[in-house]
Amino acid sequence: MFKKLNKRATLISGCIAAVLFCIPAFIYIRAANYEKSWLLYMGSFLFMIAVWIHTMLESKRRDNNESTIALAFASHAATMVGIVVSCILCFLLLSLFVPGYLSSSHPKTLTEEPANIIHDKTEGLSFSVFMAATAINFSVGSFTAIVLPFMLKKNQTRDSRVPTPLHNRGTK
Repeated sequence: MFKKLNKRATLISGCIAAVLFCIPAFIYIRAANYEKSWLLYMGSFLFMIAVWIHTMLESKRRDNNESTIALAFASHAATMVGIVVSCILCFLLLSLFVPGYLSSSHPKTLTEEPANIIHDKTEGLSFSVFMAATAINFSVGSFTAIVLPFMLKKNQTRDSRVPTPLHNRGTK
């Protein structure tokens, strides 16, 4: 399965998805206002669109007749690359735009947050950003990886390819 994976396209799509997520996250970090947390969801929506396009291009590249498991695996791989890159980029954004984020001085804190938010050094700003970069992006990427390959498959009555993603036992 890793032999079938287009590593270059996966890396490029994951990086594009991460950058698309980080654009609204940058605005949210600069504003540091809880009422603007919808920007993180918009970033995750843009992340989902990038993974969606990657899955459609992979299906088209394989003549819309690739194994649904192979397409789901390719989508999950792009999702994982995007999550890792978005976490790195969000850490860089927090380090650059939150004064004292890596030191012991008092950094920029989130304003107008509810009483039950995680209370850390930034009053929940970094928690919100990293939770969106990991959990929400994984959710939307997995949703795309599960739903879209079955929608794109032309002939869903039979799958002539080996359904297991990591080995080719039983094939000649």
